[in-house]
Amino acid sequence: MTWARRGAVGLGGLLVGGALGAFVVPARQGTPTDGSADVRFVRDMSAHHAQAVDMSVILLKRAHDPAVKLLAQDIALTQQAQIGQMSGWLTAWHLPVAGPRPPMFGMDRTAMGMATPAEVRTLESLPVPEAESRFLLLMRRHHLGGVAMARNVLPEARQPLVQAFARRVVASQTAEVRSIDAMLEDRQIAPPAGAEVTGMEHLDHH
Repeated sequence: MTWARRGAVGLGGLLVGGALGAFVVPARQGTPTDGSADVRFVRDMSAHHAQAVDMSVILLKRAHDPAVKLLAQDIALTQQAQIGQMSGWLTAWHLPVAGPRPPMFGMDRTAMGMATPAEVRTLESLPVPEAESRFLLLMRRHHLGGVAMARNVLPEARQPLVQAFARRVVASQTAEVRSIDAMLEDRQIAPPAGAEVTGMEHLDHH
């Protein structure tokens, strides 16, 4: 499937799923508390997504490579829509979007793939070909961190919507990392050693 077709299909499914998921909260699960794993994950993943959107918007404006530009567009649209979806859940649970602690409090932000402010700034200042390559490497690391966050919450999450969303994050971002790897290979850039994407295929889209 081409990048354009996969992006269109993925975004279309997301918007439909997001519109439903934002407002339908299964009553049998009750309302999660402010300190629950479900709520912590939703807030932390929203902050994680926000950085991916910021980096993607920079490359959407600067990239010359059509594949990089399309990847940036797909990430920006998809993850911004997911931020709205997660905010909708918090509203439905009668909880504020912002919690009492900073997003990703106590987490190793580097291990979760978060770029430093300096790394994000390089996307604006590097020559375009170098910025494109840096974006691919930063986004690859970012996606792997998002996959780790989603996998970590699965044993603790109690809300079916959150469980299903976490599985979709694992599946979609793992697939996107493989696409990024192919793009890096075309540029003759090797991904960092030890940052693998294997062992995640058993998580489905339910």
